Amino acid sequence: MYEVTPVNVHLVGSIPMTNADEVFSTVARILGDRVLRIPDGETGERSNWVSWQLPLLQAHPALEPDPESSVPQRATAEDGLAVDARKFRFLRVKPGIGGEDFEIEAQYAQYAVASFHTFDQLQQTGGIPPEVRFQVSLPTPYAVASLYMAPSSWPTFLQAYERAVARDVAAISQGIPLQRLAIQWDVCMEVLACEGLLTVPQGNPESFTFEQLRRLCDMVPNEADVGIHLCYGDPGYKHVVEPKDATILTKLANGIAAAVDRKLNWIHMPVPKDRCDDAFFAPLKNLRLPPETELYLGLVHFTDQEEGARQRIAAAARVVPKFGIATECGFGRRPPETVVPLLELHSRIASGG
Repeated sequence: MYEVTPVNVHLVGSIPMTNADEVFSTVARILGDRVLRIPDGETGERSNWVSWQLPLLQAHPALEPDPESSVPQRATAEDGLAVDARKFRFLRVKPGIGGEDFEIEAQYAQYAVASFHTFDQLQQTGGIPPEVRFQVSLPTPYAVASLYMAPSSWPTFLQAYERAVARDVAAISQGIPLQRLAIQWDVCMEVLACEGLLTVPQGNPESFTFEQLRRLCDMVPNEADVGIHLCYGDPGYKHVVEPKDATILTKLANGIAAAVDRKLNWIHMPVPKDRCDDAFFAPLKNLRLPPETELYLGLVHFTDQEEGARQRIAAAARVVPKFGIATECGFGRRPPETVVPLLELHSRIASGG
């Protein structure tokens, strides 16, 4: 039976506020001990997921526009990808450059460590509950490659970007106490590949995803938490493709959990607003997560408030006995004035109010 109260809340990552201080203070005030991990909101230039990586790539001396390609797969000007689909060309690694001669910097660590100092100060003074961890959300290398790089350059780029991410994870792990750290891998483009919208460098999309996530999760030291955000995207508050049901999400969750050698602390899955039917949730009966892995369902939607959320909760509860709540994706592309009401909505649902 679903545990109506209390339930935990998961925040995917982006929160459109002024800075990390405002994010931490606001989230802690509204959600209190209902949230186990708090992200810094990915404020400023990081507000549109990986779009801030594009200028770094465009400025890299070893990269250039690919003359044989035009637009990213599935790209539109509204995708939040920092490109105009009418003009954008994929980037490629310049001819003659390859292997370990090509290195890039993703620069996630510098933001994470700086934000943690703010988090630490608030937690030391009681502004954040002592058991709450600081959450860092990171993209997979495939996410950046599939959006901005020509497929011909994927082999070289993916290896270089994974090395860059590994350096960032190491720096984050050195700069933040591990028992206060949580790292989330954002898995979006892989979900779309499993839906048949994108290709992967080798193998089938599921096996590619499992192997990639095995390496990424195993980068994170055991003392830190690690989790997975599965995503169908949310350009214009709509999924890139609407899932038929939770079959692909269930397969990916099971496969990632089985592939990862270390403890997997949570998995988050989106739930479309118009799906409160048994058919959508039925595949979750096949979910095989380890007992220690928390499940969060992204079934909170601002547009239909508590009534809609509770209908989706009731449908999910007929299949899975225990789960926390979340939105489908980050808050980053929504109007800032809706953030506090949305957090308050989470609080009411989580507390059964």
